[in-house]
Amino acid sequence: MTVPTFSRRRFLTHTAGLAAATALGPNLLLRGADTASKKLNIAVIGANGKGKVDTGKVALDHNIVAMVDIDSKRLDEAVNAWEKLFTKAGQTVPKAPKLYADYRRMFDEMASGIDAVIVSTPDHTHYPAAMWALNHKKPVCVQKPLCNTIWEIRELHRTARDAGVLTQMGNQGRTMEGQRFAKEWVDQGAIGTLKEIRLWTDRPLWPQGPLTKTHPECPPNVNWDLWLGTEVNEPYFQFDGPSVAAIQQKRGKGWQPAVHPWNWRGWWQFGSGSLGDMGCHIMDASFSVLGQQIPVKIDVESSPVTELNGPLWTRLVYHFAATDKHPALTVSWHDGVLPDGKPNKPERDPRIPEAVFDKAGSGMMFIGTDGVVFEPDAYCEHPVIYPEERFADVKKDMESGKIKKTEPRSPTPDNPQGEWALCIANGGTPGSNFDYAAPLAEFVSLGNLALRSGQSIEWDAKAMKVTNLEAANRFVKRPSYRPGWV
Repeated sequence: MTVPTFSRRRFLTHTAGLAAATALGPNLLLRGADTASKKLNIAVIGANGKGKVDTGKVALDHNIVAMVDIDSKRLDEAVNAWEKLFTKAGQTVPKAPKLYADYRRMFDEMASGIDAVIVSTPDHTHYPAAMWALNHKKPVCVQKPLCNTIWEIRELHRTARDAGVLTQMGNQGRTMEGQRFAKEWVDQGAIGTLKEIRLWTDRPLWPQGPLTKTHPECPPNVNWDLWLGTEVNEPYFQFDGPSVAAIQQKRGKGWQPAVHPWNWRGWWQFGSGSLGDMGCHIMDASFSVLGQQIPVKIDVESSPVTELNGPLWTRLVYHFAATDKHPALTVSWHDGVLPDGKPNKPERDPRIPEAVFDKAGSGMMFIGTDGVVFEPDAYCEHPVIYPEERFADVKKDMESGKIKKTEPRSPTPDNPQGEWALCIANGGTPGSNFDYAAPLAEFVSLGNLALRSGQSIEWDAKAMKVTNLEAANRFVKRPSYRPGWV
């Protein structure tokens, strides 16, 4: 079997046109798209890093009125990046946003001048920052994985419903055409009966495994107390461990083994490991295809997990009950690098060419009786079907209208922040609103619950409880919160 000679991007463009031509697509997520959009006053909490990217998704269409970051140096960098957006676009740079280290002070001083809030901070501060916004009745767009405990995910969802505001989680794939194709193909029988899903990522790209804390002086530009947020107060720290040296060699002399600004992901109290970083991307299409189900059981295998840190590699199996659309099936998750240096990837479906599979650092396989939907990336942006002969038949079925375009499309592909802002201004519901995103984040977080428990867990979603291992339930909720934050 040969590798297809057509480009995947070209195919998706072509088939999108075919589907649109042969069947009326569903309404966009947006209502009133032909009306003039209102310019929103948006505050960004966590202005640099991912926040800088998220700001760029909305800055030219809306007003960035405030930026918050606990690092004064990175806050200045974020403002400079914001200014460059306008100069690069040939536009006049508007009035500069107000700058804050503490979002609580921002809300105290200018809540009435804020229409909506983007939260792009480390995972442990998603919940308190978003809750401050929701308690002020502000629409929020919160980066994945929404929160890093299941209790926080549910509380944030409940509070958002009570506030009656528009919400969004920042997962790009949910705005992309490819994810819609994957669901339409599976739903309409393009690969026969769905039997299994296999997912994988090359993360972690930061130190994990056993790590020990060291205590150098805190950099003067970092407000460590504000960075800790709800967490118990402790001295500023960096860390050392077996995984540090190899990453330091890859990153170069400028890289420091410090939790700020990026290496917090490997620490349970601050981050959510590989699952938190990539799960809401890579698992998103599976969650959609499976009708937004929550698994009933999760099996686990991994390298050593500590009370403080996630493992270097993971193998999880999520078990899903049968529905009227699918038989009982499993979704497997692989991440990291094995002790022999090989990527921890699932077994390749034999219908996928080996050369194609080997190039995929991250990806997904939807394995059916008649074919497999394959995507060698995290967002399900350009899925294809193997065998190639089956894919050719599917393209014909799309052209004839036998396979229809049934899923709502986003008005802003690859821009969840823009979609959210557009819906606030013009009406409509974002595709990754919390009614969708909160259960997705719970689906992802259950993997970490199993990892930290060290054995298979059985999950009662209604009771929000592990039923077979009482000790595991201590990981459902954060142990405590510092006063003054929530």
